Amino acid sequence: MRSAERRSRSGLCEAFPTIDRDIRAVKWRLWHGRVDRAIRDLERLLARLKDSRQESEFSIARLHSLGAQLLTYVRSNRGAIVNYGKRYRAGLRVATTLAESAVNSLVGKRMVKKQQMRSSLHGAHMLMQVRTAEINGELRDRLRTPFRQPEPNVPPLFKPKPPLLRAA
Repeated sequence: MRSAERRSRSGLCEAFPTIDRDIRAVKWRLWHGRVDRAIRDLERLLARLKDSRQESEFSIARLHSLGAQLLTYVRSNRGAIVNYGKRYRAGLRVATTLAESAVNSLVGKRMVKKQQMRSSLHGAHMLMQVRTAEINGELRDRLRTPFRQPEPNVPPLFKPKPPLLRAA
């Protein structure tokens, strides 16, 4: 092994604890809703990875690629990232397991071809809206609110569809 290769690998091994710490810091910031700071830290980490990347270092190139994808995702979904730390401290649910399980079971049962009454995509979407509202405890209030009439000058494509269930 050449001495230049040995130096780059030893430098890389020394950098891994710092990289690991920085990744954990980005994760903590995202968990606690500090999105702007997480973006800045992630950009700084990616710049360091790009500077230290050697052509023969597949692991660094892969880490840089995954970090760039994460950065794109976080930037694109900045407004939708939940402050899970705040939810956790408030005693609210953090995991989406319950909703995902309900969706998988309902869609799985209604969308298989062997089923006698197979749902259409629109029907499945409407069913998921009703189930989600019911699980969130919002269904009763949604059924009691009057249906909003569409504006007369809006093209039919953008007019809201009537509610699935009507309040009695």
